[in-house]
Amino acid sequence: MLSEIILAQERLSDYLCSTLLEYSPELDVWFKLENTNLTHSFKIRGALNAVLSLDEQGRERGIITASSGNHAQGVAYAAHLTGTRATILMPAHTPQRKIDGVRQYGAEALAIYANYDEAEAAAHQMAQKSGFTFISPYNDRRVIAGAGTIGLEILAQKPDVSRVIVPVGGGGLISGIGATIKSKKPDVQIIGVNAQSAPAMTNAFYNLNHPEVWDTVAEALSGAIEPGAITLDLAKQYVDQMAMVSEEQIATAMRWMISHAGWLVEGGGAVGVAAVLHHVVPPQPNTVIVISGGNVDMQTVQQILCESRS
Repeated sequence: MLSEIILAQERLSDYLCSTLLEYSPELDVWFKLENTNLTHSFKIRGALNAVLSLDEQGRERGIITASSGNHAQGVAYAAHLTGTRATILMPAHTPQRKIDGVRQYGAEALAIYANYDEAEAAAHQMAQKSGFTFISPYNDRRVIAGAGTIGLEILAQKPDVSRVIVPVGGGGLISGIGATIKSKKPDVQIIGVNAQSAPAMTNAFYNLNHPEVWDTVAEALSGAIEPGAITLDLAKQYVDQMAMVSEEQIATAMRWMISHAGWLVEGGGAVGVAAVLHHVVPPQPNTVIVISGGNVDMQTVQQILCESRS
C-alpha cells in the first residue's frame, strides 16, 4: 500500500499543495487542516488520484459515484480537469453548498435519494446498466492511496508525532493515513472517531450494533460500509482504537473551532476535536487531529451558533 501512496503523492503534486499543520496551544494538539485543501476537503486527494489513474476507456465511459458531498466535489473537479463526464448521486439532505460545488464543475448532481446507502446502491446499479466507471468514496485502493498522502505530509511536517486522530465514515481516510504512518513509524497511535449517529466502523471494529441515525450534523460520515470493503481489513490492521462522539459534542467542537481556532469546520470534520475537547480521547503530547473538511451550509452554522445561546 505504501508504494501506491507514494505514487499518488507524485501524481497529485502537480495539482495540490500540502495543507497546513497548525498548533493549538489551548488543546496542545496540532490540526492538519484539510479544510484548506482544494474543494475544502481531503476528498479531493482520493478522487483526483482515482480519476488521473483511469485509462482512456475508463474516462470515455464516464464516471459515476455516490457521495454525501465532499467526494462528489472532488470527483466533479477531477472530471472537469480531465474532460470526463461525471454523474453524482447524493442524498436529498446533502447541504446545498456541496451540491452547488458539484454543479460548478459541470458534473450532474442528482440529490434525490433518501440517504447515502440508497444513493450508493443506485450508483452501482447505474454503473452496471450503463457502463459508467464507478469510483467509491472509500472502497477503492486509488482513493485510499490519495488519502494516504496526508500521512506522508504529517510525517514530513511533524516528525515527532506520537498520535493521529482521524474522522471515520467509510474508512478510506484512516486506512490511507494508517497504512502510511504505521509503515514508517509503527509506534504512532492511530485513533479513529465516529459520530454516534454514524457508527459503522465502530460497529465493525468492536462487533457492536449501534444504530445509524441519518439526521446528523456529521452527514459526511453517514452510511453503512459495503460488505467486504477493503477498508474493514485495513482499519483492523492499522487502527489502534475507535471512539464515538455525540451530536452535542460535535456542535460544541464546531463552535470551538470558530471561536478559538478561527476555522469553519463541518460536523464530520470536527469529530476529532470533539473527542479531545470532551476527553473522550485523553490528552497526549504530539497529537495531530485531522480536520477533514469545511463545507458547511450557513443554515447549519446559524443553527449551531443559536444552540450555544439557548
